[in-house]
Amino acid sequence: MKTILIIALSASIAFAQTVYKVTPGSKGNQIILTVENESKEKELTKVKVKLINQRSSFNFRTAEEEIEKIERGKSEEAQFTFDAEIIDELSRTDTLRFMITGSEGTKQQKEILIGYELPTEYVLEQNYPNPFNPETTIKYILPEASNVTLKVYDILGKEVAALVNENKPAGIHYSSLSARHSTLASGVYFYRLTAGSYQSIKKMLLLK
Repeated sequence: MKTILIIALSASIAFAQTVYKVTPGSKGNQIILTVENESKEKELTKVKVKLINQRSSFNFRTAEEEIEKIERGKSEEAQFTFDAEIIDELSRTDTLRFMITGSEGTKQQKEILIGYELPTEYVLEQNYPNPFNPETTIKYILPEASNVTLKVYDILGKEVAALVNENKPAGIHYSSLSARHSTLASGVYFYRLTAGSYQSIKKMLLLK
């Protein structure tokens, strides 16, 4: 799931109280900071936007971006992409702080509040890539903590792999199937997710 967070930055705004929501386990979330040059006289150059308090519940692809130039009265964007880890304490709110530094030495902090929201339904997604060789990833979504089994079967219905067999917390989960060191032959396979009373089956294709 991708969540786009659009935050305006100006000299008059340093901290915000809006809480933005992400789903635990979601990947490719984005924070887009719009940096404004309110000056009518000069452009800004080499503006650095840096995350200064990394949280363990988030995995950022990069912690710093640089905006080459912002013309007078204009704005430019700094984009940060992150994955949200699975956490148990869904009621908590995490704070992210970014430092914006101009080439002339001016500094400003921007605070962003991140909360957590649960998915609303069970989902078993199509594996990716498909067809695959030698590895593929299966994504599934749980709206509540569940006893989960994720198994793979051949076209005759014989179980060939048990990927998950344990209790999982609510959120977005990923499981990988590798044929690199297995006896799995090329062909059609089925994978079945059971979570509580929910069941879903999908088809995938292995090409060696």
